[in-house]
Amino acid sequence: MTKKERELRQQLAQVTNEARQLAEENKMTEAKAKAEEAKALKAQIELLADIEDLETSGGREVKPEGKAKDEKEDEAQYKAAFMKAFRMQRLSAEDRNLLEARNAMTEGSAADGGLAVPQDIQTSINEYKRLLPALERLINVIPVNTNSGSRVFEQIATMTPFENLANEGVDDIADMGNPKLVNISYAIKKYAGWLPVSNDLLKDTDQAIMDFLKRWIGKKSVVTRNKLILDLAATLSKVTFADWKAMKKALNVTLDPMLAAGSVVLTNQDGFQLMDTWVDGQNRPLLKPDVTEPSSSIIFGKPVIVVPNTVLATTGTTTRLAPCIIGNLVELITMFERQGYQIDTTNVGGTAFRKDNTEVRAIEREDVKLIDSGAAVYGQLDVTAI
Repeated sequence: MTKKERELRQQLAQVTNEARQLAEENKMTEAKAKAEEAKALKAQIELLADIEDLETSGGREVKPEGKAKDEKEDEAQYKAAFMKAFRMQRLSAEDRNLLEARNAMTEGSAADGGLAVPQDIQTSINEYKRLLPALERLINVIPVNTNSGSRVFEQIATMTPFENLANEGVDDIADMGNPKLVNISYAIKKYAGWLPVSNDLLKDTDQAIMDFLKRWIGKKSVVTRNKLILDLAATLSKVTFADWKAMKKALNVTLDPMLAAGSVVLTNQDGFQLMDTWVDGQNRPLLKPDVTEPSSSIIFGKPVIVVPNTVLATTGTTTRLAPCIIGNLVELITMFERQGYQIDTTNVGGTAFRKDNTEVRAIEREDVKLIDSGAAVYGQLDVTAI
């Protein structure tokens, strides 16, 4: 991407925002004029990109790997400018163009000078989150590009077979019923946090800074999303599991077999400790190691997911009840995820100047919805005696 193209992209984002603002103010004539200006800028950008492709390929068709290489180089250049801005170092004109062009295309960041996190840092954050007890991997996650909307989901219900057409050509074909569909609306919410970073740390290598960002944002994101998921699951009607037989009955009878096939057992440390004491009639432990993943456990053939008591709390004082959620969490809960992360920094605002720190702010946006309440059973285990 040339310097001219970056400037045009920045200009396009600005003109588009102006057109949207005018339209919202019902100044339609001015809004239409701005929209036409935006169209002309877009056409100019596309033409420059085509010319650049022709120059790069010497008149030959540009191969996909060549474009991928250009995109990789653009991302590397942006990351370098991002890290300079993060360290509050002096930026060149090209650095500013890179940041402003990217930020202008990121909703909400242009107004406050925010820095959209580079793609490779975002990827690193997601990779780190996989190492943590992140419940979002157990549910359905749908990326969305709007702040609100809706999706249609099928709720798995008991199905009846087709009826036999005994007298072909005489009897009418019977109505086979309808899929059980539900329309779920979502409204994206913003979740954010900030942290002061020592300026001494910022004198370290770029890699060390990125590792720091990855760990911090990854942990905060996991804690945030885990709470959203567990709070929503807690709205289910609760039943008490008197023993392991009641728990198994919920899996075998209460849940539809199509749901049970993809079920997991989600509990806290107290619930896991109780399960670890259960034995069958031949004194064999019911909780077994997962042969495919030795560090994990299974019970009744289902994976057991354990979260800390501090996250999924045991309730009660005289009688202590540990949560034990059994079911297909993919069918139970869906998370609508809006874009990725945004990072903003300052070394002059807040208390940063007095403390010789750089304050870092991270933002993510999502909404979680209960899709099929019949996809799981929220059980409670009596752990008073353990």
